[in-house]
Amino acid sequence: MTGKLNPPLLTAAQAGSLLDQVIFEQVLECIDLDALFRVEQSITMIVGELDGIADDQITETTTVMLDRALLRLPANLRSYLSAAAWPLPDCRLCEANEADERSIKPGRESEVPIRRNRPLRFDS
Repeated sequence: MTGKLNPPLLTAAQAGSLLDQVIFEQVLECIDLDALFRVEQSITMIVGELDGIADDQITETTTVMLDRALLRLPANLRSYLSAAAWPLPDCRLCEANEADERSIKPGRESEVPIRRNRPLRFDS
């Protein structure tokens, strides 16, 4: 098998951008956008019933309120994500990593093969 090597399909920057987009889409799948839309509709209806808010300001007021709440998510989500103890209970990947660490003999860390697990699915 002495064939000609094919050039990479993507540059490093393109691959990084693609990976970033894939991760973004996976995170976005974790968000219930339909529920978020229902919350926005509900807030719009409540704001519309308040005295002193002009009809043309209802949507803008709702958008600002929801945007403020959404902007708080990154910091709050990070605290939820880091609240879990490590290693996670009943986590196959965590158990495999612990087993690998226990099997490494001092001074031979570079000889440990890289583990190639099947991708984990968090939706099942």
